[in-house]
Amino acid sequence: MSQQDVVWVTLESVRWDHTSLSEHARDTTPTLSRLAAEGRGYDDCFSHDIWTRASTASILTGRASSAHRTWSNDAGLPDPIETIPEAFREAGYRTVGISPNGQFGPGTGLDRGFDDFHYLTRSTLSSEVGLVSLVRWAANLRRHSGGFTRDGNQHCLGYLSTNVAKRHVRRAATDDRPLFLYVHYGDSHHAYVPPIAWRERFADDLPMPVDEAVDVALDMSDRMYEHIADGVPFDDDEWTALRTLYDTAVAYVDHLTGELVAAARRDLADPVIVVTADHGELFGERGLLAHMLVNNAAVSNVPLVVAGGTDFPETGPIQHADVMKMLCRDLGVDHPVPVGRDLRERDREFAVVQRSGARTRHKLDQITRHNPEFPQGEYHTDDVTALFTSEWCYRRTDDDEELVARGGESVDASADRPAVTAELRAECQRWLEEHGRPVGETERVDFDENTEAQLRELGYLQ
Repeated sequence: MSQQDVVWVTLESVRWDHTSLSEHARDTTPTLSRLAAEGRGYDDCFSHDIWTRASTASILTGRASSAHRTWSNDAGLPDPIETIPEAFREAGYRTVGISPNGQFGPGTGLDRGFDDFHYLTRSTLSSEVGLVSLVRWAANLRRHSGGFTRDGNQHCLGYLSTNVAKRHVRRAATDDRPLFLYVHYGDSHHAYVPPIAWRERFADDLPMPVDEAVDVALDMSDRMYEHIADGVPFDDDEWTALRTLYDTAVAYVDHLTGELVAAARRDLADPVIVVTADHGELFGERGLLAHMLVNNAAVSNVPLVVAGGTDFPETGPIQHADVMKMLCRDLGVDHPVPVGRDLRERDREFAVVQRSGARTRHKLDQITRHNPEFPQGEYHTDDVTALFTSEWCYRRTDDDEELVARGGESVDASADRPAVTAELRAECQRWLEEHGRPVGETERVDFDENTEAQLRELGYLQ
């Protein structure tokens, strides 16, 4: 296959069962549905980790979280690890990354290998997006953002990200080099406050006025640890408001994806289009919000569609590294993508989702400050590796294990299914020995003041 242009879009915090690829009641992702109809859509894609930094590191290195170790609050990408953008660049591609989230940016080392990297924050907008785009965005704050407010949680940067991406697509149309474009859309992250012009999209499903629903969402995000400490005490109307606004935010990033895909297909010759999510989201499962502490299906089963010039197989479990493995092979990019598998040669028997103990302990510290009686013993505080088959989820720490049925996350069936447990225990051990060992020395992150402020708004720093 020739060196096709690649447009990879990662949506923030989007769980598969809230997309139109599932049987969800709301049509949240018509763009993803169209792409799946043209190419291939997957209902059993799992992220490699449960939060942006670690999951993105796995996407961009093809390594497991326990290998790249970029999975705790103070960890950046180790120097010895070659990134996939570096390999694309070495193969002759022009590589572009766009992110509004400091977890995927210079501070964590995940900008490595991009010829052009645009990290969008308040202080960088004019230099990164250009004056014309910034003026258009500012003049249309109700259409593209939260209006005239100083609350960062109400502002959306997806319009600006799309404009930057389109600029690079236009440039690629006359460039001798093919394009590898990686765009991270962050507007579906909590607090789930879409642009004002979008807030009526599913308003008929809201049990309260839109403005009140927005207040519920902002309060949930601002006091997230306190709400978890108190047992997520939302009533039915408040849960409905949160889920409805989340779906609205998902619909907005799907719309942006559609605009970018249309531009890429207009200006480029049959580009490969990949759209997925970095992780899912929790809405009360295990008494939690956002994406923390557990690696269950709600926070790891994500959408995935691939379209344009590739022949990806129908399959069971699939992960981001599998997509990268097949792309690298097809496009002549020399990168081993160690944890990926070419699913045209052999199906994946299980997907592997990890999460670090260090980040979990930090989160539990934040929660128990609000309530020392919070039942933190219900959550593993060591590193956890989970294997997802079509029927089961097997989880393992250094000194514990459990087996739960997919869809029945609260009941440990390991004692009742010893043969299944033993088989998955052996598979997990083999996988950890082959893919899970650390590579290089963990780098410490170095966030500037603006990045710290942004991550604080997103709930990552307290």
